[in-house]
Amino acid sequence: MASLRRRQILELLIPGMLAFLLAGLSIGDMFLPRPYDGVVLEADAPGRLVVRRVISGSGADEAGIRPGDIIVGIDRVVLETPAHAAQVLNRHSIGERVSYLVRSGDHLRAVEVELGRRRIGDTMYLLAALLGFSFFFVGLFVLVQQPRLPAARVFFFMSVLFLLFLVCRLRPASYSWVDTFVLTTGTIALLFLPATFLHFFMIFPRPIWQWREDALARLVGRLARRGRLVPLVYGVPPAVYAVVVAAAHFRRTNLALISGAPLANWWVMVVYMGLGLGALAVSARWLPEPRQRRGAGLVFLGTLFGVVPFLILAVAFPSFLHTERFLYYGVVPLILVPITFAYAIIRFQLLDIRVILRKSLMYTTMTALVTAVYAGLIVTFNALFRGTDVAASPLFPVIFALAIVLLFEPLRHRIQEPINRFFFRERARLQHAMEEMGEAFTAQVDLTEVVRELVERLPELLGLRFAALYLVHDGGLRRVAGPDWLPRELKGMELFIDHVKKRGGLIRLEQLASLEMISPQVDRTDGQLRRAGVEYVGVLATPRRSIGLVVLSGTAGRMALESDDLRLVRGLLQQASIALETSTLLEERTRQAELERELQIAATIQQSLLPQELATPEGWSVAAICRPARIVGGDFYTELPAPNPGGHALAYGDVSGKSIPGALLMMAAHEVLHALAIASPDPAELLNLANQRLHRLRRSSTVLSRGSFVALGYLECSPRRGVLRYTLAGQPPPLVRRHNGGVDELRMPRHRIPLGALPRSGYEVIEMSMAPGDLLLAYSDGAVDAMNPDGQFFGQQRLARVLENAPADPQGVIDGVLRSIDRFTAGRAPYDDITLIAIVCCPGECQP
Repeated sequence: MASLRRRQILELLIPGMLAFLLAGLSIGDMFLPRPYDGVVLEADAPGRLVVRRVISGSGADEAGIRPGDIIVGIDRVVLETPAHAAQVLNRHSIGERVSYLVRSGDHLRAVEVELGRRRIGDTMYLLAALLGFSFFFVGLFVLVQQPRLPAARVFFFMSVLFLLFLVCRLRPASYSWVDTFVLTTGTIALLFLPATFLHFFMIFPRPIWQWREDALARLVGRLARRGRLVPLVYGVPPAVYAVVVAAAHFRRTNLALISGAPLANWWVMVVYMGLGLGALAVSARWLPEPRQRRGAGLVFLGTLFGVVPFLILAVAFPSFLHTERFLYYGVVPLILVPITFAYAIIRFQLLDIRVILRKSLMYTTMTALVTAVYAGLIVTFNALFRGTDVAASPLFPVIFALAIVLLFEPLRHRIQEPINRFFFRERARLQHAMEEMGEAFTAQVDLTEVVRELVERLPELLGLRFAALYLVHDGGLRRVAGPDWLPRELKGMELFIDHVKKRGGLIRLEQLASLEMISPQVDRTDGQLRRAGVEYVGVLATPRRSIGLVVLSGTAGRMALESDDLRLVRGLLQQASIALETSTLLEERTRQAELERELQIAATIQQSLLPQELATPEGWSVAAICRPARIVGGDFYTELPAPNPGGHALAYGDVSGKSIPGALLMMAAHEVLHALAIASPDPAELLNLANQRLHRLRRSSTVLSRGSFVALGYLECSPRRGVLRYTLAGQPPPLVRRHNGGVDELRMPRHRIPLGALPRSGYEVIEMSMAPGDLLLAYSDGAVDAMNPDGQFFGQQRLARVLENAPADPQGVIDGVLRSIDRFTAGRAPYDDITLIAIVCCPGECQP
């Protein structure tokens, strides 16, 4: 990858450096100490030595040579080319007087010219050269930063052509042999400069056909994809040059020139640059990303105010006013182009170039400059007052030093403010926006809004590529906002979060390297986040709980996050933690209130399903109770039709599962039993059918768990007879207390699989005799599984002892059992529902 990057840079850097050396040669040649007459030749008159201007005070000026004259010969040698004139002059030395043959209008005259030191380069040309090198170095920086980006490569090519154009094409012509080569190179640069200008602004900061949907953008995109756009754009200027040169040759007319280049090609430059400015204006107005849009807008303004004056003064004036006096004044505004482009890179990260500016570096540079200014003032004042009575006074140095000290700090602070606005305006906006966000967080209770503020505003304010939020969920962290390429869940992050909290709550990801050796999970997570582009991690936590994690990418450019930025973000995360905790607590309380309301409704429904009064078979006395462990329970009892006329059956059930799912299955079982008992009152058949129905329901339900089932007991009392039929499907065996006081456990059926556990099962119905005064107690496992604070179960033996001493009436039995259980558990919250059914064979009414 590094070798590819170097190769891509060298592909353009080598011709760029050749152009740089050629520009240096052009400037160096103009300041070499050669004998010179002070004549600046007209570059637009090839084959003739037409005087464009004469340097004031030179030998030619003193000899009376004026602009418009034609130098025919030097030192009795008839001249053919400027290079020929250079050869003749180089035979002489500085200070010699040489004869010139000059044509002024229709007259030839001979004059003596004293040769002086060559000084053809003037301030305006040096300014143009400095501007050309500014373009070159800005383009070189862009190329080195993004060698694979097409826009960066085209920009460097454009910068090289600007260098050649400004240094070589606008060079004042002289007698040097370098002139022809350099000026020709400048003309070639003029041919291709407009094409690179238009090409660059069609793909800067993004190719216009990638985000515009209009017909013109689609046409340009189609040409680009087919490889026809570049030949078309770059082929027109050379074609125009060839046509106008050929036309002038065939017509035998002089070619219209401006600064030695064809006038038609200058107007091609006007058209191309106008189209380029139009493309840039479209980007500045409609680019979808705000940061790129603002950057393109800044470059547009700089290019507009830099290029338009140049085109007016360098093309329009020579074309219509036939004067090039103002050409160099048009070059000066071009400095706005590299300046605004460089500033846009720093400010808006255009072309994804990251430039890091440190406040400390900026302030140090500013202090150094101010110090240099004051040092210059000291030297100036000393020179002005040297030898005066004021300088001789012993108080002068003290007063002057105090004045410097008093002026230094205010001036430094006055300069610091515009520097902050110019280079660090985003940071001031960041601080203000974060203060507003902090105030909003304290009043915000909606988690969605908090997430939106964190994720959507932080990247915009900090210049980040992205931000993401992870919230605590099921023992891990789950991403609730942020880009999809980040891990959706982070597991085993307790050590990770603790470490970040100890380091201040917001750190760079690379500072967690010490944890990678301790925790493989942290190591894996660290690798995932690094590969996704995460550079900073911040913890959302309060003293009461850890809430989540914020991950931030690095900045997309502009400035690195400094300590001031991190301090603001850290404070923001603390405020966000409070807001998130408040929102979470409110959401939990709301859910709890809704659940309690739903549970209360479910409990009311459950209670309504229980019989208000039990129909007592003749000769029997019955009592029952169902006490849920929670608001809603999974236990129930109900009356069912008995297969024998006049008989009554009781079914009692215990559903696996608690709360809402248990209550749903309990109500489903209740309805299934009642619906099936109408047509199939026989207990064995009823339980078989109910088992199949509940099994299908459990398998198809998304609410009920796959392990749900119903433990059921069935009791049927025969009227006026001491005969009781029962069957059990998962319920514990009932206890019977005989009239003589003994307590026995009823025989268990051979098959007692709970309803819904298996698709098919068989149930055995057992018949037993009860004598007058016998009492039967059926119960769910919540009665025997009740636990005391020491962890002991109530158990069947205690239940039997309670039954031995219980009163004879069924309700008294139930009350006594519940009191015993409550005393045993000592107020401990019950774990399971309790269902009790007591049946007594009444003496004198129930016959054995």
